[in-house]
Amino acid sequence: METLSLPNVRKLIYNQNGNQIWQHYFQGVVLEDVQLLHREPFVITSNGINYLLTSNENLDISNQYEYVLLVTKQPKIKDLEAGTIRVKRWLKHPRFETLSPDQVVSSWENKFKFIQEDEANNIKGLRPPQMGALYSILSHLQNPEDKGIVVMPTGTGKTETMLATLISNKCKKLLVSVPSDSLRTQISEKFITLGLLKEYGIVDEDCHNPIVGIMNSGITDIAILRDFISKVNVVVTTMDILTDSTAEAKTLYSQEFSHLFVDEAHHSEAQTWKELIDRFDKEKVFLFTATPYRNDGKNLQGKIIFNFSLRKAQEQRYYKQINYLPIREYNRKLADEKIAERAVQQLREDIANGYNHIIMARCKDKIRAKEVFEHYKQYEDLNPVMVYTNIGGLDKKIEAIKRGEHSIIVCVNMLGEGFDLPNLKIAAIHDERQSLPITLQFIGRFTRTSYSELGNASFITNIAYPPIHEELDELYARNADWNLILPRLNENATQKEIDFRNFLDGFRHLDKSKIPFQSIRPALSTVIYDNNSTEWNPLNWKEGISNLDTYEHQYSDNSNNTLVIILGKISNVDWGNFEVVKNLQWDIIIVYWDLRPNVNRIFVNTSIKGLSKDKLIEAVFNTQASKSKVAGMNVFRVFHDVKRLALFNVGARKLGQDLTFQNFIGKAVQDSIKPLEQGTMIKNNVFGVGYSEGEKISLGCSVSGKIWSYLRGNLSELTSWCKDVGNKVANENIDPNIVLQNTLKIEKIVSRPNILPIMVDWNPDMYDFSETRFEIQIDGNSYDLSNSELNIVEDDVANPLQFSFDTSDVRIIFEIELGAVNVDGQNVPYYKIIKRTNIDAVVFHGGTQQSIESFLQEFAPTIWFADGSQLFQNNYIKEKTEADVIPLDNIITDNWAGVNLRHESQDIAPYVQDSIQYYFINKIRNDFDIVYDDDGKGEIADIVGIKDLPTHIEVHLFHLKGAIEGRVSNDINNFYHVCGQAQKSLNWKYKFRKGKDFFDHLFKRKEKSLNGIICSRFIKGTEEDLENVLMAAKWKKETKFHIYIVQPALSKANASRDILQLLGNTYHYLYTLGNVELVVYSST
Repeated sequence: METLSLPNVRKLIYNQNGNQIWQHYFQGVVLEDVQLLHREPFVITSNGINYLLTSNENLDISNQYEYVLLVTKQPKIKDLEAGTIRVKRWLKHPRFETLSPDQVVSSWENKFKFIQEDEANNIKGLRPPQMGALYSILSHLQNPEDKGIVVMPTGTGKTETMLATLISNKCKKLLVSVPSDSLRTQISEKFITLGLLKEYGIVDEDCHNPIVGIMNSGITDIAILRDFISKVNVVVTTMDILTDSTAEAKTLYSQEFSHLFVDEAHHSEAQTWKELIDRFDKEKVFLFTATPYRNDGKNLQGKIIFNFSLRKAQEQRYYKQINYLPIREYNRKLADEKIAERAVQQLREDIANGYNHIIMARCKDKIRAKEVFEHYKQYEDLNPVMVYTNIGGLDKKIEAIKRGEHSIIVCVNMLGEGFDLPNLKIAAIHDERQSLPITLQFIGRFTRTSYSELGNASFITNIAYPPIHEELDELYARNADWNLILPRLNENATQKEIDFRNFLDGFRHLDKSKIPFQSIRPALSTVIYDNNSTEWNPLNWKEGISNLDTYEHQYSDNSNNTLVIILGKISNVDWGNFEVVKNLQWDIIIVYWDLRPNVNRIFVNTSIKGLSKDKLIEAVFNTQASKSKVAGMNVFRVFHDVKRLALFNVGARKLGQDLTFQNFIGKAVQDSIKPLEQGTMIKNNVFGVGYSEGEKISLGCSVSGKIWSYLRGNLSELTSWCKDVGNKVANENIDPNIVLQNTLKIEKIVSRPNILPIMVDWNPDMYDFSETRFEIQIDGNSYDLSNSELNIVEDDVANPLQFSFDTSDVRIIFEIELGAVNVDGQNVPYYKIIKRTNIDAVVFHGGTQQSIESFLQEFAPTIWFADGSQLFQNNYIKEKTEADVIPLDNIITDNWAGVNLRHESQDIAPYVQDSIQYYFINKIRNDFDIVYDDDGKGEIADIVGIKDLPTHIEVHLFHLKGAIEGRVSNDINNFYHVCGQAQKSLNWKYKFRKGKDFFDHLFKRKEKSLNGIICSRFIKGTEEDLENVLMAAKWKKETKFHIYIVQPALSKANASRDILQLLGNTYHYLYTLGNVELVVYSST
């Protein structure tokens, strides 16, 4: 008995240039007891019905046959007997009708049932997220004021929600935009069949399926495009095709379609997408996404009308559980090998448990894919395959993957949105995703629960190199539970969008604004007014702006306490007077009213030079602004808590019969400091860069009342900054002259200072990167900042300044040459690095390479001197006042019983037990959870002690130094180097706050070696303990740093003034820049 599988009954209405229109009637069936009636034409019969089979698509179909099928090749009886006839589609069927799109929509009237899934009673229907989204969409459609954003995590039924909306709302003509070809294929098939709606009884059987157009290519002829649209209820296409259309075509889309659904709408703020979407009336547009935020920081425009959280999706079992299987390996080549081994181990375990899973090894580019594939190709029984765009035989490889012929896939940004392969359950992340939206979408691919015969998802990643985005740090921890963390990350990011949207929603007419308020990022600047009024008349703003009629474009909006005014005028270009060439200049004014108990202040931010802010304030607040403007010396209070301030611009006025203004810029700034201090000049304006709360900031102000920074922020960030500035300026306890007390003295020098250097350190900009960014290669050996360092060469003030680059086995000496050359009659200072050792070294960084001397010339190191001064290139920097000596209470004594004061290091196990380090570790080990021996080139400190307390993390850095001649003395040379080390280690406080580099350093150096013998650097505690502290730090637990000098050569009772002053300079530096107190351990 012969059988034949028939395709779904659907009619191909249109087929030109790859664009098609279909209408579906019902599912295909399998014919039983098939018999041959005729060979020519080839006719078969089953259950009393005759079927004509032909390979000629253009066959003149006789009225004799009602059932005609198109096959891949002209069939023969042997094909029927062998079961090899392949049917492509129906050419004729009795159910085929010629219906207009309007007739189809009319058939949907009262044919939709709101049936919700009830697993307990075996009722199939819409899932809770689908039902909730549908109700929200229908509610929004009753009063649409903005684009509707629907947030549904991957796997919760986003497409079925679109189908339900189409039928229940009787959308007259729907345009569906998707980001990829594969998604177009997947979603168009859903719209053609209506997915599961009819099977579940949600839509009645006699309801006609929509006529669906699939646009695989653009249609340039407007008449043909109009005809194509007129034939359909739904068009599914890619955004690329839409955005590449002509302006006339885009206008036609926006006019002819009643609704626009944008799938994967997190892309919608891309410029080309946004331009297309903005052509549609807002009430027509619905944005569907799993992640309503973008990795580029742009906000999605629209209103979130439904948000089904990832947490709820997990609770309702739409996501499989996740097995997180991290490794930690700092050698990237070894990391690829270990990731591959762990992924294959997991795959074999899954297969043994009856789960036919597949590994996807993700790489960032094809070069990396080829490298990674080398680690998988040995597993021949798992048939690994590599795929990336333009690789040979790509289509065949994709088809083989779909057929399940490959259990390992090494790919580059492929198999993404729209590629349906449920067996992908093991993700080997060789190159990490770099943003939360992309990460969540990627993870969602592996965690869907649609197929019960599959097991849980597994993710293997290298936590030594997690993504750079702070929000993902928590995922990349050894004991992270992704099942708990992912929902919270998703909710937090979504809530940020909602909070910012709520802030914007306070404005009344955003829908009429051509300027997206979420994109406004003004410079942080303001003028402050003390307000004695509680009137708020934002609509009166026009009365407060002179020459308003010169602005061709005027727009304003306001919330309860913020007024935004945007003005545009046409003006001549600076380089000529033309009728056809003009500037369109846009300006902004922001008025923020800070009204709190005991606070009533007004802040004005504007880009308009010369704006009469007083007039504007009087119009809006009905107050005498000229009498309430905050100006004069008190504005300089904004510099409170700004330490080590380097001034770049100072304006001052001389005192006398006439007030003469003088502006000091660059090196001339130092000329202004002394007369300001002496009172022969008064401050007019100041701008500089300094440190506040451990962060580098820029800040400026003038007696006119203006306060500014080089930073920018959105409207919410601007108002927060204004509040902070206003609080400082109003604080009567702050001395306005604080700006002068905290400034540095900077001068250009052409010869070395007559002071001993105590320390040299890498260029400060290098600390913004990880230690591994800078790779130094010498004679085939590779070093980075974790195992190398810069040191001062033993110095005499009569000799040139020299420093060395040191590793455990290499030393290269450099000399700093300072001088001046005559340029056009002016002596111009110069700075030069000279290599004095005949060893070549090359530095690799950021894709470039250069000799080490060239690198140090570009990334100039910083030299610290015994008096607290610094040298950076030709810039010699000193504080204006000498630091006090170290407080004697900060010197702790010990008797150092049994210690040989010559022996500084304990070396490696078996340890040197009469060393200072061994003795001191045993002295402090009970005070800490982790005690780490970091002694060696590139160290943070000789000993690192860490304690994780309930309220904060304590980090203690101990710098040790052996005694010259092994005895207690008053020799200051015992302190120069160790004071420099203490100051240098403050950098680690900043690196600790900015990221995980501090922990990476300790993990990477976890083994200490000497003469081929290796031991652990963990004296107390384990790697797992350090992982736990890392996690606590990522949770933003407060961290307190402490820095120590351990030098038994000092007798506290007999310490010389010079030693105490040197220690005082170090104490002052650490406290001023880092709020860290120096403690010294000495002898009695």
